[in-house]
Amino acid sequence: MRALTLATSIAAIGAVTVGCAADPDYRGAADASGVGGGAGGSGGSGGAGLVPGGPSPDAAPAVSPPAGVVAAGVRWFGRVDTSDATKPRFSWSGTGFAAQFSGTSLTMHLTVSGQTQIFKTVIDGAPQPPFTATPGQGTFPLAAGLAAGTHTVEVYRQTEGPQGESQLTGLTVGDGTLMDPPAGSGRLIEVIGDSITCGYGILGTTADSECFTTESHWDAYAAVVGRTLGAEVSTIAASGRGVVRNYPGDTTNTMPVIYTRALSNTKASVWDFHVEPQAVVINLGTNDISNGKGDPGAVFRDTYVTLLQTIRAYYPHAYVICTIAPLLTGSELAIITGHIKSAIDARNAAGDSKVSFLAIPAQTSDKFACQYHPNVAENVVMADLLTAELRVKLGW
Repeated sequence: MRALTLATSIAAIGAVTVGCAADPDYRGAADASGVGGGAGGSGGSGGAGLVPGGPSPDAAPAVSPPAGVVAAGVRWFGRVDTSDATKPRFSWSGTGFAAQFSGTSLTMHLTVSGQTQIFKTVIDGAPQPPFTATPGQGTFPLAAGLAAGTHTVEVYRQTEGPQGESQLTGLTVGDGTLMDPPAGSGRLIEVIGDSITCGYGILGTTADSECFTTESHWDAYAAVVGRTLGAEVSTIAASGRGVVRNYPGDTTNTMPVIYTRALSNTKASVWDFHVEPQAVVINLGTNDISNGKGDPGAVFRDTYVTLLQTIRAYYPHAYVICTIAPLLTGSELAIITGHIKSAIDARNAAGDSKVSFLAIPAQTSDKFACQYHPNVAENVVMADLLTAELRVKLGW
């Protein structure tokens, strides 16, 4: 066995208020200090906040297929901090890597901070049951007992960023060696959201009192869309976050504030935006109005416009699809939908034609998971609608 040091990736029942209800507040550590610098090793075009304006996508030159980050001998999904290229750190939901090796087994050496984290592996295209990693340093068998030959293993983080970071510190290949990582599909979708997009409590039930242990980004709508369309997905989402105010009503570290981070809890770690997706999906607004907070007002619309400007500045060619689904109903849904459509109209009027709205119906009571969040079946409904929309907009 050769050890390799990686130097070479709705409707609620009765009077229940829905939304990212009871999402725990992990925002106290959101400005933690840490290793700074651009992630991805390609220099830093990213900034620390929202960027106004941006070029018209219709006037921008054609873009080549997105190129993922290759660091520590593996190819990464989503955002990764490579300020230490031999020990990359990652935290956002769905982030991870693909490794290719010649041998019979693969073991991961990982350091976890914060809370216990959940991971999903895929061996030669076959999804495996998730496993957990407790805080500290650990060794985790990703694949074992394989026939001698070339194999691919993918690792996806299921736990969302505010619960702590993951750091890949090494891989061990049994009876062989690590090879160059497999190439990507050339398709990339970025999804910006809250607990719904994270897959918070998706595998749980309404009887559960705790939802993070039943979180699964793999089963959430964005990941389902990615697998259906043969695209990789970069998810920037965290439970309880809003556009201008979070689920508890505070305005600290809302999603637009933390959007530019490579690591969700580390303010100094800034993503360099060198990887451009073909599409960006925004599913935000539930937390801005739910829990009885009322209409967030014109500031929501204005901040949403600025978020769209920021996305366009970083991604001149991407098609942006805005939605709000599937927890809000009635007047709350109407209010937030109105603000989002108004923001889209403003961008369209400014010459950005590649921004549109996708309506997704509120979920029904048979599709509730933990704390009334959408279950797997509801996420499939959402994924089908989004898949159809992306096929139309992108020709996929």
